[in-house]
Formats: sequence, structure tokens, C-alpha cells
Amino acid sequence: MDKSQIGRAGELAIVLYALVTAGGEVDIYTPVVDDDHVDLVAGIRGGPPTLGIQVKTTPSLDHSGLVEARASYPSGHVRDDPNFLYAIVLLDAVRIEAIWLIRSRDFNRLAYRIVDSGREILEFRGRPSGDDAFSSFRIDPMQVGPTLVSWMGESPYAPQWLVALTRR
Repeated sequence: MDKSQIGRAGELAIVLYALVTAGGEVDIYTPVVDDDHVDLVAGIRGGPPTLGIQVKTTPSLDHSGLVEARASYPSGHVRDDPNFLYAIVLLDAVRIEAIWLIRSRDFNRLAYRIVDSGREILEFRGRPSGDDAFSSFRIDPMQVGPTLVSWMGESPYAPQWLVALTRR
């Protein structure tokens, strides 16, 4: 599969795991247009969408045995909002081998930053097991739904940027 197909498979895997593990408490869908770094939108079932999620997926470890993912933004436009999450997924066929759910503020703080040609690139490098800067955000894939539900309960209202995104 190419990079785009791997990315879509990771998004679909998160949707599947969230729906199955949240006991029907989550509405999660893909926006029609992905031009705002939001691959998935989620909310408590029947309520407004409250979380925007950018998904980064890889099918394998790098040469150092790490999962690597990058998010690239125009300089000065990195999103920092408690309702914006990164989901980093190590996908083995249709099974999530490892997943990290990270609020943007934590991701932005911990990611390695590169500024190049007017772009700000945030780089994630984490181990599928063991300790590293991101290990506290690694969760059991069967906890995707409950984790999202918990975070939605902490932020029950949609931020304006998410409302604008869902009204296109």
C-alpha cells in the first residue's frame, strides 16, 4: 500500500476500535475535506463533535526500532488546543499493534521541531514498548473508545475551529 492508503487504513482502524470499545457511546466520522489537519471528528453519541484528531499511521518500525511520524504546518500555525489530538498508530494488517493518543499541547511540547522553507515540522519518535518521551501516552488499543469518551467528558463543548470545520 502507498502512504495515503496506509493513512486511511489507520483512520479506519481508529474508527473501528473506538466504536467497538466505547460501547456505542461515540460518534466518530471523517470530515469530507482534510485540509485543516483533522482526519477524524468525534463526540459523545447524539451530542456535538468535541474532538478533532489527526492520525499518523505507519505499518513498520524504522531502522532504530521506533515508530516515526511527522506533522507539518506553516510556521507559526501549529494547533495547540485541548480538543485537538494526535493519534499515532502502528498498524499490523488490520490490528493496531501500538497506539498513542496525545493532546496537541503535549505533542507540541515533546515533539522534535524542524523549521524548513516556511514550514514547522513536528516529529514523533516512540517505542512500541518501553520508556521514551511519549510512553505515558501509549495506550492499550482496546482503550481507544474509553479514552476518547473520557476526554470528551472533560471538554463537552466544541471549540469554534471544530464547529467551523464541521459546517463546510
